[in-house]
Parts: sequence; C-alpha cells; structure tokens
Amino acid sequence: MPPLLLILPILFLGAIFSTIAGGGLGILITIVSTFFIDVRTSIILVSFLGFAIHIAKLTHFHRSIRWDIVWWYVAMGIPASFFGAFILLVLPERALQIALGILCLVYVFMHLFHLMPKLKPTRTNLLVIGAINGTVGGVVGHGALLRMPALLSFGLTKEQFVGTSAFVAFLMNLAKGSVYATQFPWSQESILLIALAIPVLLVGVRIGKAILHYVSEEAFERLLLVVIVGGAVKLLFFP
Repeated sequence: MPPLLLILPILFLGAIFSTIAGGGLGILITIVSTFFIDVRTSIILVSFLGFAIHIAKLTHFHRSIRWDIVWWYVAMGIPASFFGAFILLVLPERALQIALGILCLVYVFMHLFHLMPKLKPTRTNLLVIGAINGTVGGVVGHGALLRMPALLSFGLTKEQFVGTSAFVAFLMNLAKGSVYATQFPWSQESILLIALAIPVLLVGVRIGKAILHYVSEEAFERLLLVVIVGGAVKLLFFP
C-alpha cells in the first residue's frame, strides 16, 4: 500500500470523531500527512479531501442547515478565500506552521477564559466574520478554527452546527480549491486517495451521527478543544 494511503484509516476514525465534535478533521489530517509531504502540499491535499467530508456531512445533516446564516457568511467569505489562497502560495513553510499553531492556541485561550464574544447572526456580523474566515482559511487551510467559534456563539444546535458549518466550508473550499489545484502535485497516488476517501468518510460520518445524539453540549465543545490543542502542539513544536 502506498505510504500516503495510510491516511485512510485516520480519515475513517477522524470522520467519526469530527462529526461528534463538530469539526477538526482537517487539522488532524494535516498533522498526519506532514509525515509524508511538506506542510504546504498537506494543506492543499486536505482542502481537496475536505470536499469528501463536507459532502458526507451534508448527506446526513442537510435538513439542519441554517440557510439564513450560510448566504451572508459566504458573500464575503468566498472572495476572501481566493485572496487567502494566493497568500498561501508565497509564504515560507515554517511561517505557515507557526501561523496555524498560534491561531489554534489563541482560540483555545479565548474559549477557556470565556473571552469569546456572544454574537448574533446579523447581516453585518456574518459579512465581517465570513471575510476574516475566508482570508485566514485560504492562508492556513483551516477556516474551521474561526468558523467553529463563530457558529457556536450563534446558539445553533449540534445538528445545525454540523450541517451549516459543512455547507459554508464546502462553498468556501470551492473558491480556494480553484487556486490550490494549479499548484498541487497531482499523482496516481493522490488521486486514488481522494477517490477512496469518499466512501470511507461517508461511513465514518454515519457512525458519528449515530453517536452524536448521546453526546452532551459540554462534551461536544470539549472535544473541539482537544483536537485544536493537539494540532497546535504538533505544528509549533514538532514541525
């Protein structure tokens, strides 16, 4: 089995975990794939794998999407994703690792010390947050680090959170993915990995959805923090 395909078992377990936790699969796979490829290529690969996980989640959570949030969020988020993706292509690799790691820890710090502002899903808030989310997501490949706390602050249920977050991510991924595709080292191995990821993720999300009903709101948010801290430690201290 080609080394890169070793990511598939992690994808399966990660799909279960990220469905329960509401996100974090991109961070997990970025960390794992850096053992095989450089961080820039890893970010781009995870962006393409993201389409599979988003489709898998939408298959199970499309009825829970808050459409009033989605459209205003991506109105500025999509063009900002284009901008961020171009920045990714010129930043040094170590700068990418540090930027992503710091962003992880800032979020955790704000959450633990209750510094996350309680926002309302107004048109202005959605446009501003979407623009920031798109830019940062395009640069570091993980818009979820900003999208997750924003959606949580809007008071969404667990199901609404997963469905809305997945659709927002899918649309913004289309924008930055169009830029990433021109720089990705396409190979038979990478194409096979992306193709095999779809059924693996569909099954993993289905299992995660079944478990989600038994997870409390507090445990739901704690799982997010565990994923984010783990990603930050790896990126900052074990590049």
